Amino acid sequence: MRRGLTLIELTISVAIIALVGLLAMASFVQSRNVRDLSNSGQELLSILRQAQAKALAGENNSAWGVHLEGARFVLFRGTAFSGAPFIEEFVLPANIEMVNITLAGGGTDVVFNRLDGKTNQAGTLDVRVKSAANNTFAVTIDGSGKVYQTGTAPLPTGTRIIDTRHRNFTLAGNIKNSVTLTLRFSDPPNPDTIYPVVMTPVPPRTTFDWTGTVVVGGQNQTLRIHALSISDSATTLSVDRDCRKNTKGVKITFDTSDVATYDANCRDITLWPFGGSVTEP
Repeated sequence: MRRGLTLIELTISVAIIALVGLLAMASFVQSRNVRDLSNSGQELLSILRQAQAKALAGENNSAWGVHLEGARFVLFRGTAFSGAPFIEEFVLPANIEMVNITLAGGGTDVVFNRLDGKTNQAGTLDVRVKSAANNTFAVTIDGSGKVYQTGTAPLPTGTRIIDTRHRNFTLAGNIKNSVTLTLRFSDPPNPDTIYPVVMTPVPPRTTFDWTGTVVVGGQNQTLRIHALSISDSATTLSVDRDCRKNTKGVKITFDTSDVATYDANCRDITLWPFGGSVTEP
C-alpha cells in the first residue's frame, strides 16, 4: 500500500516553507539596510572631510562646502551651494535618507573656511533607514571643522604626539622672486642631508607648489610645500608633513631666508624672523 500526504499535512508543509522564506527575506532586508546605512554614513563623513581638506589647502583659492538634502549630498566650491561653479553629487540608496538636519544659522549648507578649515554651520544630522526610524547613523559637525559619527569624537587638539601634518605660515615677506627652496634634514650622528629645489615657475611668480620625497638615512621623507597666496608684501605658505611618515627634523629655507625648523618628532617648530606667524588648522 502507498500512503500520500493528507491535505492538512500538505498545508502545514507549505506554511513552514513560507515562514522560513519570510524569515530569510527579513534577514536579508535587515542585512542590506545595515550595510547601506553604514556605507552612506561613512561616505558622508568622507565627503565632509574632503571639503574641509580642500578648504584647508586653499584649493582653487576658495572655501568648500557640502549641501545636505533628504536623498543626496553635494560637494561644492565656494561660500554657497546656489550658483556654485563646481558640484559633485552623491545620491543615497533608495532605502536611506537624511533627516533632522540642524545647523547653526539654519540652512542645509556646511561651508568650510579657506585656510583655517573652520565652519560657522556647526550642528548635527541623522542618516537613517526609511523603514526603521530608530536605525540611524548620527553625524556631528563642530565649529573647528571636525566631523565624526556622534559618540566617537576625536581627541581634542593638543593631545596628538606624532600626527601633526598641516600648518600654514604667514610670512612677513614674499617668495615672488625666490630662486631656490632648500630642505636641510638632520640625521645625527650623520651629516645633514641638504636637498635644493629649483623653484618654478620662474620669477616673478604668483604660484608655487612642490611635492617630493627625499631619502634620508635610508628613510623616505615626503613633504608638500605650496603657496596659498603670494603678494608684493606677504606670502601665505602651507606645509603638509605627515609625521607618521616623516622621521627626520628639517629646516625650510627660501634662498637665504629660513622659514621654520621642524624637530624629528613634530612636537616643536622653531620660527625664524621671515616665518612671521604659524597656525595649525
